Amino acid sequence: MWGTLCLFLFSLLHLGVHSSDDATMLAAAGALWDRHTLAIPEMEWLDERVDIGRRGPDGLLYPKYGLGQTLTAGALYGVGKTLFPDTQPFTWTGYPIVDSGSGAALAQLMNVFLGSLVVALAVYETANRFGEAAATATGLMLALASPLWSTARGFGSEIGAGLGILLATISARRALRPESPSSVWRSVAWLGMATLFRPSALAFGVAWPIWLWRRPRREWIATGIAFAVVIASLAGYNWLRYGALFESGYGDAGSGFCLQVTGLIGYLVAPGRGLLVFAPWALLAIPAAIRVLRARRMGEMGVLAGVAGFYLIHSMWCEWEGGWSYGPRLIVPLLPIVALGVVDFFSDYPWLSLLLLPASLIQVAALAADPIVTYYKAVFESGATLEQTVWSVADSITLHQLRAAATPEHFVWLVVWATMALAWLGLGVRRKAG
Repeated sequence: MWGTLCLFLFSLLHLGVHSSDDATMLAAAGALWDRHTLAIPEMEWLDERVDIGRRGPDGLLYPKYGLGQTLTAGALYGVGKTLFPDTQPFTWTGYPIVDSGSGAALAQLMNVFLGSLVVALAVYETANRFGEAAATATGLMLALASPLWSTARGFGSEIGAGLGILLATISARRALRPESPSSVWRSVAWLGMATLFRPSALAFGVAWPIWLWRRPRREWIATGIAFAVVIASLAGYNWLRYGALFESGYGDAGSGFCLQVTGLIGYLVAPGRGLLVFAPWALLAIPAAIRVLRARRMGEMGVLAGVAGFYLIHSMWCEWEGGWSYGPRLIVPLLPIVALGVVDFFSDYPWLSLLLLPASLIQVAALAADPIVTYYKAVFESGATLEQTVWSVADSITLHQLRAAATPEHFVWLVVWATMALAWLGLGVRRKAG
């Protein structure tokens, strides 16, 4: 409960449209509800400055982002506009984005609701498997000691993709129980939901061949059909926008995949992106993986394969840094299932709770000052390059954020939040020790 409440409240801070991505996805949500179209010609002015999509066969601009955000935010936008009718459009940087300000206000809560659902589901699953003390640790890991909360705002794909992967994993685990009436293929539907938010979540699909090992042939066939439906849905979405089955809208401005080890290493140790800084508890996945390989339990080996596939494919993304992000944004969808895989270490070794302390302070610093504003100042006022904010300790976005939080106008507020964070962590340690 504390973890869910914590993430919900944290995510409400700095709520709003902060980036071109947010503005584009809000415009797409409004276009879907108001005009029943995926096209956003009103955002041509932004596309001239930033790559936000491509033109379709009809000559209109279409966003490159996933359909999941558009559908979810569009539904919330419609509810807000219906319940609170207004004629005041929502503007961003002086340009009108959508027709209804009240609809935009509710749509901005999309990831706040989904993020709270992710934490609540992870805590519930942990409580069923490992008990209440482990559930407390899971809530603290995700809500207070990881960048999950900072992505649970705006319209990014991380939370929706993470929810789909988490649900797919839980569904598959239950289907693999002895004498379970469920079938593994049903879990593919949840992965399909994840791909609607982020198509690259399909990389987690390498888990299914392992889950299906020695399962009846009919399950292989059913799962294959389910995957075909997921891929057809993605291809259909591409066709509706760009008139081509395999045109996703990405590929411009350096986007695409590269054979590199930079992202592989960067997600682990880079001062401005690494899990070592932002979620050190997630590195317990390494000993957890060794334990899984030794035990040779097919269910856990499938999860391990899915995590590895997702991690590798995103580390090969040319822009693996995720732009102006505070932490390893592109692999955030993995954090909920990683938490489920490592939480029992905290029960066996309570002192590991100390890993939550530095990560919690990093996140609390982002509560004091908006990381997007900090990034803007770091690049345009301090003259740091994107590479420096990722790799340099002195110019890392992490250090810039800590400095921003330590300014006089934020310091008292930061101390209050840090005190609460330490109190929650202390509660978790005492409960595990007891």
